[in-house]
Amino acid sequence: MIRDVCASTRKQIELDNKFCIETLASEPRIVAATDLVKMSLALIEAAMSNATKTRDYAKKLLKQPGLKPDNIYVMQQCDRGYFSCYMSFWSALRETQEKEYDYASYDIKIAFTDNVDWCRNALTSKKVNDEVLSRGNEFIFVFGAVAFVTLDLLPSED
Repeated sequence: MIRDVCASTRKQIELDNKFCIETLASEPRIVAATDLVKMSLALIEAAMSNATKTRDYAKKLLKQPGLKPDNIYVMQQCDRGYFSCYMSFWSALRETQEKEYDYASYDIKIAFTDNVDWCRNALTSKKVNDEVLSRGNEFIFVFGAVAFVTLDLLPSED
């Protein structure tokens, strides 16, 4: 099922198929999913976990003394973006559980694009190289893009 959802996502959103498969296969709850609803829930939960870890990393760096102004700006933007990202995924999780897939898709799209863009754009604009934040952004993109496409395959209840 992982190969199928990565392939379906790749048809709609530019995505590295190998990275998608490797990322999803590294998450036991995604591997254990037996249908698209369970897969969507597992993807959202994995995204929430990643958002929390990435935000915690940015917050930890903000507490370090002597941080350069550009790095402070980046960490603040990533903290803000990942907080919003988590909240959007949290809403999507509740909506998916309630079979409101259209609403969940919207919240997921906002999470893995607009919300995380605060962090992505800050890294780019300030020319800050941070492997942990960059990797967190990549993971959120994969979990979010695949969840977005997967939810789109599910019929919404009226």
